[in-house]
Amino acid sequence: MKEYDVIVVGGGHAGVEAALVASRMGKKTLMVTLSKDKIANMPCNPSIGGPAKGIVVREIDAIGGEMAKAADKTALQMKLLNSSRGPAVWALRAQSDKIKYGKYMQDIISNQENLNLLTLPVDELLVNNQRECYGVVVGGEQIIAKAVILTTGTYMASVVLRGQEKKSSGPDDEITTNGISQQLATLGFRLIRLKTGTPARIKRDSIDFSKTQSEPGSDMPLAFSYSTKDFLPFAKQELCWLIHSNDKTHLLVTENLTKSAMYSGNIVGRGPRYCPSFEDKITRFPDKSRHQIFLEPESKELDTIYVQGFSTSMPIDIQDQMLRTLPGLENCEVVKWAYAIEYDAIDPTQMTHTLESKLIANLYTAGQINGTSGYEEAACQGLMAGINACLKIDYQEPFILRRDEAYIGVLIDDLVTKGTKEPYRLLTSRAEYRLLLRNDNAEERLKHYAKKFGLISDEEWTAYQANVASYNRVYQLLKKTIFDHQAPIISQLKNNGIIINEKISAYNLLKRPDINIKYLEEAISALKNLPAFLKQNLLINIRFEGYIKKQQEIALKTIKLENKKIPTDLNYDEVDNLAIEAREKLKLIKPISIGQANRISGINPSDIQMLLFHLKKISKDRDGSDA
Repeated sequence: MKEYDVIVVGGGHAGVEAALVASRMGKKTLMVTLSKDKIANMPCNPSIGGPAKGIVVREIDAIGGEMAKAADKTALQMKLLNSSRGPAVWALRAQSDKIKYGKYMQDIISNQENLNLLTLPVDELLVNNQRECYGVVVGGEQIIAKAVILTTGTYMASVVLRGQEKKSSGPDDEITTNGISQQLATLGFRLIRLKTGTPARIKRDSIDFSKTQSEPGSDMPLAFSYSTKDFLPFAKQELCWLIHSNDKTHLLVTENLTKSAMYSGNIVGRGPRYCPSFEDKITRFPDKSRHQIFLEPESKELDTIYVQGFSTSMPIDIQDQMLRTLPGLENCEVVKWAYAIEYDAIDPTQMTHTLESKLIANLYTAGQINGTSGYEEAACQGLMAGINACLKIDYQEPFILRRDEAYIGVLIDDLVTKGTKEPYRLLTSRAEYRLLLRNDNAEERLKHYAKKFGLISDEEWTAYQANVASYNRVYQLLKKTIFDHQAPIISQLKNNGIIINEKISAYNLLKRPDINIKYLEEAISALKNLPAFLKQNLLINIRFEGYIKKQQEIALKTIKLENKKIPTDLNYDEVDNLAIEAREKLKLIKPISIGQANRISGINPSDIQMLLFHLKKISKDRDGSDA
């Protein structure tokens, strides 16, 4: 009988990160997936990053994950989004080469020490009478493990739909699995039915690009990973293109709406609110005369273009007509038609913040099985589930990120506290501390965890510490350097219409939005020699110092509530004067702290007060002291 420390079921973006981090933390790990060639597959949009998501990729990298490195190595285009807005919403996005991305991750998996790969479907989970998961059955053989991580994506009881056509299948005509889904239901898990979809792929040379608007990347050195030194040159970046739908497109959809799988009653699962099908866009926004559609290359090894924003479950003949109403696509040749996919997921409120199940010990879930959408959301969950599985095996404290500490913390807390009824997508608006969770400071927030868990090499850590030292030297130098009215920089500023009449520190000079940092680079050589990404971080910290401090103060108050722990065995029926809804919700979620309880929908301040009174009372009864 084969035995492992950790078994990861699934080889998507969650499975890859879970398997890699478990093996890198010294655990004997097995990844069980359907096909080696589909590891880290991109069945939908061939991109990494975007608003909020790009920051998650930076966080994955800071903690020791692989996604950022893969995205940098295989990017076709790199773009800094929202650069005209405040730094709280800046984010990177890479148009990825989907073939190279998959091959990169497949090579990493193949060469990873402590990691074995098995390409067979999992028949069932092994669960004992103590409701502990202790392995899986594959091909009729039992394989034992101390922890099992389910990262099944959209493959649980999945059905592909297009018009009236309904086919039991995973993405790209892969096989689906019904056994695990049925077993989870039998074990008492609440399952939810969700839906997502993917648009058509079109031959590049069948598009008339003269009718499109080109969308280049950003002409600056950009990378997701802190360790990336070779940035993708602007001259080597691939173009994307922008077009818009029109009245003909909208009329065609409206006239054929009942033929869509989504609107014919064929689909029962709920689709993603923030990445809707084109039918949804027409139905939900009837007054909008046009919608953006991006044409994006999938790979240098393919001649296909991904039609982003045009997801549909219409039958093929209607899809064909719809595409030909779009500018530049009048004579398009379709390589792959759009479809919707419906699948089982679990209600994520059944998971703890470590992503371990509340129902079955040693069973973890990560990715779309938890109701999320997106490669980035999946990858960060895989990373966190993998770390926590290893920590539990070693009898160590769990790794839980706070909402003020990382977007990853926001995502997991949202899932386990509030749940979801549709594919969850991370947005900047979900983070109440987004000025603290910026694209430029992921290392500052999280790098020490990579060191703590042994997920960073000594060389990388030394290089990081050297950069921190350089940053701190320049920061202090800016505070100490004082310019009087005779300083050359003051005269230079005067020539440019900026009048400074009093002595001023370099630090306070940089606080002014009309001062370009290049002025000070000439006066302070240490600033000039600082790497570009550290200069950006420095400038943001100085200019937004007041706002950052305010958010930190608010976060500290919230942390106090997080530190007020709730016993896992608390009997909520014994809490006096709780509203009925609050009692039901608290029993269901079983929050670990007052802070988490306060975020549960339907819990009022009066309920929190009653809960605090009860905790104080039981603390007094136990040891005669106040909580």
